[in-house]
Amino acid sequence: MVKFKQSREKTVTNQEMQAIYEKIKTPHKVGAVMKWENDYTDSPTVFKKDGMFYMYFIAISKDCHVSGYETHLAKSADLLHWEYVGPIFRRNNENHWDSKQCAAYAAFPDIAFEGTCELQKVNNSYYISYLAGNSDGYEPDPLYMGLAKSSDPTVPNKFIKFPEPILRPDDADSREEEKATLYKSFLFEDRLDITGFQYVNAYNAKGADLHERILLAVSNDAEHWERYGDRAVIDVRKADPRNHIGGDPQIVLIDDIYVMFFFRYCEGEPAYNTFACSRDLINWTIWDGRPLIESEYEWEKSHAHKTWFVHYNGINYHFYCAVNHDSNERFIALAVSEQLSL
Repeated sequence: MVKFKQSREKTVTNQEMQAIYEKIKTPHKVGAVMKWENDYTDSPTVFKKDGMFYMYFIAISKDCHVSGYETHLAKSADLLHWEYVGPIFRRNNENHWDSKQCAAYAAFPDIAFEGTCELQKVNNSYYISYLAGNSDGYEPDPLYMGLAKSSDPTVPNKFIKFPEPILRPDDADSREEEKATLYKSFLFEDRLDITGFQYVNAYNAKGADLHERILLAVSNDAEHWERYGDRAVIDVRKADPRNHIGGDPQIVLIDDIYVMFFFRYCEGEPAYNTFACSRDLINWTIWDGRPLIESEYEWEKSHAHKTWFVHYNGINYHFYCAVNHDSNERFIALAVSEQLSL
């Protein structure tokens, strides 16, 4: 474990938080953009390459007890209309640590708010990190963190998996908040050299108390990772013990402020997307105003959560997972900063 780097960075003010909210808000909901009849679709990550946009997304059979996460690829010319391309990772019967669960996320995107929306090539390769496990079901413990790389992130079945997890809940340096399972990871370059390492991994994990928090790891080669700090950096239970989950981080850099999109789940209420801001990646100010995305319509009345944010041509695109238990639906939806229609 690497100790937190001491920081004298000033906190993000209320005025700065309000200004960032105005910059990233997406009040107009477009609706479903990736919805399958027999499977739940979930956890989109979106990037641009060679003039097209691509989306990695997760699918799991609605009969979750005999299924598990798989990863798929779609493409779009306009971020609104998506065409299925093919599978990235499929489940298998090889009885490996990642045979039954393989939920992948784009790694090392350009995190600048007004950036390219492209993935950065690291070590002459493109990477994806993935949630991995070897048990059927919906997120069964334990889950590990895998890594894979490819020469072309837009070609299905081209990623080569690393033979072992890059992080495990039972690692020797595992913190109390992550000893049960590891969930979604977001790998990015520390462009402001805040941590003293070139790359940072923000991920949510679950401890023995069954609550989810967001933690950090660091690396200088993008492949070997060490925990960063002795505690979670986002712990929503501190504000209210009814809060069970702070999860699925994505980080965007606006000037000198790191903006972390994440979702919150409070017992008995729909999960929603919000954000926090930091100048040192350690001390975060959580937005306490209106959520960025929340349940508003029947088709998303159970949950509206799990962010992937893209700013392109002056418009904000906020992809998220909409859930309606009454209709047994879970699919990828979109909200935008300007009125658009499919």
